Amino acid sequence: MVDKVHLHPKLKKQLAAMKGQANAPFIAAGRAEKIIEAMIKGRTSQTSGLFRAYSDARVKNSWKYDLGGGYRLICIRTKQSIYVMHVGNHESCDAWLKNNSKKQPWNAEIKMTTFTIRDTQKPFDFQIFRSPGREPDFDDKYLTPIPQEYLRKIFCGLVAG
Repeated sequence: MVDKVHLHPKLKKQLAAMKGQANAPFIAAGRAEKIIEAMIKGRTSQTSGLFRAYSDARVKNSWKYDLGGGYRLICIRTKQSIYVMHVGNHESCDAWLKNNSKKQPWNAEIKMTTFTIRDTQKPFDFQIFRSPGREPDFDDKYLTPIPQEYLRKIFCGLVAG
């Protein structure tokens, strides 16, 4: 279970630079701060709206959050910690991933700001969540779920057993 969140020292400068700009960078910086705050509080990313973390194969255990407007937040998760490493536009994040591929950037001799995650019942989950105030999808509202036994009969060629 993850118990610490580490923030890279350049992250604060990157967020400040994004906040100094207008429109998309400003909004993306606010979203990144909400995600980081949720991580520190041990909550899921649902508090900042609908966000999806995508795994990236170039750096082991890395996750990219799409902040909108072509901006991303890059995190690395180990067994005990989450490392928030970079925030920026798509090109800068792509360059960061390329420069740090085949490395372990969280093991670098850099003094990072560390936060201890507050005890919660649910650990932080990187996957997709719906924000609490958001309405359910049409499918969830009006369509009844199809039992597994019917699905297995219909799609028997796709599922073993």
